Amino acid sequence: MRGSKTGNGRFGARARAVFMALGLVAAPAAGAVTLQEAYALAYQNDSKFRSVRAETRASGTAIDQARAGFMPNIRLDIDRTETRSSVIRNENAFVGVGARTYRTDNGTITITQPVFRREAIARLVQAKAVVRQAEFTLLAAEQDLMLRTTAAYLTVLAATDSVVLAAAEREAIGKVLDLARERLKSGLGTITNQYDAEARFAVTRAREVEAQNKVRDARQGLREITGKLIDNVQSLRGEFALQTPDPANIDQWVDTALGQNLALQARREAVEVARQEVERQRAGHFPSVNLLVNLNRRDAGSSLVNGSFGPGTLVETSDVTLRVTVPIFEGGLTSAVTAEAAYRFQKVQEDLEMERRSVERSTRASYDGTLSAVNLVQALKQSVTAQQSALELKEQGFKAGLFALLQVLDAQRDLYLARRDYAQSRYDYLLFRLRLKLAAGMLAESDIVGTGAALQ
Repeated sequence: MRGSKTGNGRFGARARAVFMALGLVAAPAAGAVTLQEAYALAYQNDSKFRSVRAETRASGTAIDQARAGFMPNIRLDIDRTETRSSVIRNENAFVGVGARTYRTDNGTITITQPVFRREAIARLVQAKAVVRQAEFTLLAAEQDLMLRTTAAYLTVLAATDSVVLAAAEREAIGKVLDLARERLKSGLGTITNQYDAEARFAVTRAREVEAQNKVRDARQGLREITGKLIDNVQSLRGEFALQTPDPANIDQWVDTALGQNLALQARREAVEVARQEVERQRAGHFPSVNLLVNLNRRDAGSSLVNGSFGPGTLVETSDVTLRVTVPIFEGGLTSAVTAEAAYRFQKVQEDLEMERRSVERSTRASYDGTLSAVNLVQALKQSVTAQQSALELKEQGFKAGLFALLQVLDAQRDLYLARRDYAQSRYDYLLFRLRLKLAAGMLAESDIVGTGAALQ
C-alpha cells in the first residue's frame, strides 16, 4: 500500500508539472522584445533588404542617364603651342638669320545637339521600365522582410516551447523513474519497468539538449535578420481567434495574386526592359541627326607671310553643321547584338511565365494551408485533451495492475508529442496567413501588428 500511495503522489506531481509547463508556455514575458520591435530592427539592419534598397536607388538614376541622350553636349578644347623657327640662310634683307620662337593659343567650343536618335528614345522608355521594376522589387523585398522576420521570430518561440516541454517531459519521466525504483525496492515492481523508465528518461534528456541547441540556432537566425541578439521574446497566447481566408474562394485569391503580386509585377517590367533593349540595339540600323556648332578662337604670336615673319594674328571662326550619319556596314555587329537582345527577351518572357505559375501555386498552397492549419489546430487541441485523459486512465490502470509501466510511458510520450504538434500547428497557422497575403501582394505592417496580437 505504501507503494500505491507513493504512486498517487508521484503521478499527481507529474500532472501538475505538465499543467505548470503549459502555463509557462503561455505566460507573458516581462520586458520581452515584441514582434513589431523585431521588425523595426530588421527594417534598419537586414543586409538583404538594405542591398535591394541600395540597388533600387542606383536604378533610380536610369531616367536621368537616359535623358542625357536628348541634351546638348558642350565641350571646350584649349591648347597652346610653342613654335621655334630657325632661319639658316635668307637673301631677304628684312629677315635676318637666326632662331625665333612664337606661341599660338587655340580655343574651340563644340556644341552637339541631338536632333534625332532612335537609340535615345528607346533607352528613355527602357529606363522608365527599369525604375518601375526596381520599385516593385523593393516593395517585394519589404514584404519578404516582414515574412522572414515573423518566421524567424516564431521559430524562436517554437524552439523555446520545445525546451519547456522537453524539460517538463524529462521531469515527468524522472518522477516515473523514481517511482519504478521505489516499487522495485518494495517488491511491487520489476527490473524491466526500471529499465524501460531509464531508457525513456535518457531519450527525453537527449531531446531536451537538442531543443536547447535549436533555441540557440533560432536566436542566431533572428539575429541574422535584425542585427541584434534577442534573448527575450514574447510567447504565444493560450487562445486566439482562428480565421479562415476571406473571401472564401481560392480562385479569387489566385486572380488577385496574378494581378497584384509584387515579384510578378517586377517580372513584367523586366520583360518591358528586355523588349526596349531589342529596340535600342535595333536602332543601330537607323540614321542619326545632330546639330553641331563650333566656335574657334586662334591667337598666333607671329606668322610667316610671303617668306617673312610678320606680326601675330587673331582669328575667330564659327561653324554651324547639320550632320546626318547613316550606318551602312559595321561588320554585322548591330545585327548580332540585336539577335542577342531578342534571345534575352525570350528568356525573360519564360521567366515571367515561370514566376506566374509559381505565384499561382504558392497562392493555392497558402490558401489550402491556412484552411488545413485551422482544422489541424482544432483537431490537435482535442487530441491533447484526449491524450491527457488517456494518460490519466493508464496511470490509474497501472496502479490497479491493468497496464504495464511501459504503456504509461508511451502515453506520456504521446501526450508531449501532441502538445508539441499543437503548439507548432498554431505557429504554422500564423505563417500560412502571412504567406497567403504575401502571394496576393497584400502583406502590410498591419499584418505584423495582427500577428503580434496573438502574442503576449
